[in-house]
Amino acid sequence: MLLRRKLVWIFGSLVSLLLATAIGAIWMLQGVLRELHHLDTHAWAIIEESNKLATTVSMIEIELYALEMGEQRHLDPLIELVESMQREVDKVAASYVTHLPENQPVFNRIRDGVPDFAGHVAALGTAQDPEWAAQHRREARSVAVRLRRDILALSRSVGTHGEIEQADLTNRFRWLVLGLTVVFLAVINISIVALLRMTGMILKPVEKLVQATRELGKERFDYRVDLDQKDEFDELAHAYNNLAAQLQANEQRKLEMLGQVALTLNHELNNAAEIIELQLQLAGRQSSGNPSLEKCARQIRDSLNRMTRTVELLKQVRRIVLTDYVSGVKMLDLERSASPEEGNDEAHVVRNAEG
Repeated sequence: MLLRRKLVWIFGSLVSLLLATAIGAIWMLQGVLRELHHLDTHAWAIIEESNKLATTVSMIEIELYALEMGEQRHLDPLIELVESMQREVDKVAASYVTHLPENQPVFNRIRDGVPDFAGHVAALGTAQDPEWAAQHRREARSVAVRLRRDILALSRSVGTHGEIEQADLTNRFRWLVLGLTVVFLAVINISIVALLRMTGMILKPVEKLVQATRELGKERFDYRVDLDQKDEFDELAHAYNNLAAQLQANEQRKLEMLGQVALTLNHELNNAAEIIELQLQLAGRQSSGNPSLEKCARQIRDSLNRMTRTVELLKQVRRIVLTDYVSGVKMLDLERSASPEEGNDEAHVVRNAEG
């Protein structure tokens, strides 16, 4: 349960970090897109409106020039062009770009010149005196020239402002991409470090427990696992240490019991061996010069010595090592059981689970 909490906390932190980074990146990119849309709908749109306004003024100038040349023309198209010019001026006035400090004086001249221009055009329809009408045409053309010049100046100024905003926006976008790249690289590195740490939290204790299992298979019951993670692996290590301690205690009890059996056998065999030795000495005196009896006495002494050595080895047993006696039958290997434990036993060594 503790390990699960740690893993959930690590994964939850990584997911939250990635989600927060993604949301932040989307929010900042949306900000750049909003400013780009703002630039398109204001700076570049006002340039288009200014061009339309300049075109309208040029058409008005053409109409005025035709009237001045004496052509018989109706004033309705001219009046419609003037009304269209007024609407386009209102559209230009709706943009914030025209009210910037560098554009405000030019726009004020345009806005102030439109009523004057409209007045001269309106006077053309009511003027009865040809000289008076000619005067209004000249004034209207003069105002139209000034309006077109101011409109072109406003268009250039707005274009310059748009280019500056676009350059600033491009620079911001470049730094934003660079910053997001650094942030995502940092997040990826943090994720890798966290995953490596999480891998170490799992693989290191598993390796220690696997090594402990190998040591347990070699009957090295004194091997212990040292973990300090306060999780399920730590509990498993404590369980293994308790099992190894219990097996070590059982092994010790078996060896102690085997030693007690050896002492008992040693006591009984020593008494029997002394009696047999006395009898052999008496028999040797009576059968002096008989080779056959002397040979039997030597064989009996050798057997007694072998029995005594077997009991001595049984008293020195440090571990239980079984070896093949006959097919399907095991016997205690006294030589190896009494010798210090070797690193790699080539003989067939098994535990006698039944004692």
